[in-house]
Amino acid sequence: MRLWRYCIAGLFFNLLAFIFWAVIPIKAVTFGASSTQLALLQTASTTVYVIVCLFSGRLSDRASRSLLARVACLIAMTACGVALGVHSLAALYLVVPMMGLAGSLYWPSAQGAVGAESDPSRVEQTIGWFNVSWSIGKTLGFVAAGWLVATQGGSRTLWIAAASALPVLLLYPRDRGAAPPAAHEGANPDRAAFRTIGYVANFLAFGVGAVFQNQFFKYLEHTGLGGGWESKTFYGVFLGTIYGAQTLLFLVLQRTSGWTYRRSFLYGTQLLTGVAAAGVTLLSGNGLILAAAGLVGVGLGFANASSIYYSLHGPSEHGKYAGVHEAVLGAGTVLVPLAGGALADLTRDLRLPYWLAASAMLVAVAIEEFVYRKRSRS
Repeated sequence: MRLWRYCIAGLFFNLLAFIFWAVIPIKAVTFGASSTQLALLQTASTTVYVIVCLFSGRLSDRASRSLLARVACLIAMTACGVALGVHSLAALYLVVPMMGLAGSLYWPSAQGAVGAESDPSRVEQTIGWFNVSWSIGKTLGFVAAGWLVATQGGSRTLWIAAASALPVLLLYPRDRGAAPPAAHEGANPDRAAFRTIGYVANFLAFGVGAVFQNQFFKYLEHTGLGGGWESKTFYGVFLGTIYGAQTLLFLVLQRTSGWTYRRSFLYGTQLLTGVAAAGVTLLSGNGLILAAAGLVGVGLGFANASSIYYSLHGPSEHGKYAGVHEAVLGAGTVLVPLAGGALADLTRDLRLPYWLAASAMLVAVAIEEFVYRKRSRS
């Protein structure tokens, strides 16, 4: 029962966060934001996220995870409320760090709790269902926000986002005494090496996802893609397809442990992501673009599942490793879209952020194999 409460709470926290993060770029574009300015919004939030995660993960191993989660919800609700009154791009830069702070308190705590309370013989299934739940929240957040902004306007959409925190405040489980430590079954002697390549893969995977979240609405407005759809609606459907595919992958992965500690699976899905990310800029039909989005989602999901699994698959310090996992993925959401946005502004070619993201995913495979061989020998 506690697992399901963590899952439902995670779903609603992500619903809030990603309705917010779908509204913010749309508001920024209406204020005339360039590609670099769009990326800097993500930077302003995620810099706070990365720094705080490195401390909040360790803190959650010692302090009340329930309290940290509830404080995070209150901060996220406040961010939505303040965003309602924003009427300039400069003011947006002051609002978005609040959402970064909220996430940095919530996710290392929640993941640490799930890892600590997992039955060692069912850790894949437990983490898998947790992944499914937050991914559903992210998917619904983007899909709902695209439709809500188009039909109800940004202000009502942000009110709905803020209200999504209420189930989290009610359902997030209270702390309970620590369970006696138990060795997790199926431990791999190269766990540290796999944890490192999982971090590298997830760094770039979240960077690719952030490029689409941060830059794709401007690309749609410029190219007129999504013919027959209002651009805000197609933007939400596109992102929903990415994270819907990610959710479906999580459903598959939680049924088996055969994918764990298998580098070939991780490398293969990363190559798939790189090809699909570049393909989005080369395709014109809505169906083909959404199919490519689905393939991107599969790759992002596998990298994320791998990083979470290798972070939590162990007997102790779940909060610490969850914090590092979140800090690394946060760094990816800053650096990849920032580099892509700057490149787009310098060349005036809005396709380049996606080509950069695709190239990074392809190069990552070679980097990860080098890192794995080096770490596994040490």
